[in-house]
Amino acid sequence: MDVDDPCLPLLQKLLLAYKVEWFEDRWDEYTDDEFEAAPLIVAGVTWEIFVLGGPRFGTDYDISTACPACGAGIRQTSAYVLDGTSQDSMPKLGQFRAVGSYSEILVDERLAETLENAKLSGLSFRSVYARQKDVRQIKLPWRQMWASHTLPPMSPRSTGIERKRVCKSCGRSKFNQSTEEPLRLAYHARDLVGAQDVNRMWEHFGFFRWTGDLKTAVIGQPYFLITPKVWRIFKEAGVTGFKWLPIRVVEEE
Repeated sequence: MDVDDPCLPLLQKLLLAYKVEWFEDRWDEYTDDEFEAAPLIVAGVTWEIFVLGGPRFGTDYDISTACPACGAGIRQTSAYVLDGTSQDSMPKLGQFRAVGSYSEILVDERLAETLENAKLSGLSFRSVYARQKDVRQIKLPWRQMWASHTLPPMSPRSTGIERKRVCKSCGRSKFNQSTEEPLRLAYHARDLVGAQDVNRMWEHFGFFRWTGDLKTAVIGQPYFLITPKVWRIFKEAGVTGFKWLPIRVVEEE
């Protein structure tokens, strides 16, 4: 619903009157021309395509360079492992061409082949497995996207970000999207020098649980930042379930 829609205040009054709890999410709508003109586009994973995976299910990580307070900076050293027992997650592999797991992006083999044939810079792939109830891991016809390049921190002029819980030790994790205003990520032009077709942000968004034990860890990984060329491949493949966001380039502070 548009923020200027005259029906919005009426809807809010009705929800209050009937004591209905609701959640507001604010975002900007963009045209295809705006996506095509963007230097990079954030590939935001929605709950519609979320699948369970990561360290709790057998994915291995090197924690030697991780922040001791939050775990940001852990380095994946194995194939990506999903929870093969999840009755919510596993059916999605038959419904979607691409899914997400704590900001990791997994694509089916046909889409991976299309991406590989496009000769995209900064992109490689890792295998994907599903851990069964008996702890066996079964290889799936899916691939995990892997980016070799990480951008510098975003500009402080980025808006729509909740920073109250950002890790005080590393300043890199526990960023969240604000419900008060749309997310608008900004970068300086100099920070985009050397950017590839497929990149990762420096910041980690989303939920974190970290005690130093991978068996209980939940770590939201940095968002992917892709060029319009990659966005176009996803669009032409009929990929759904992502919230795309073109970044903004701002002048130096």
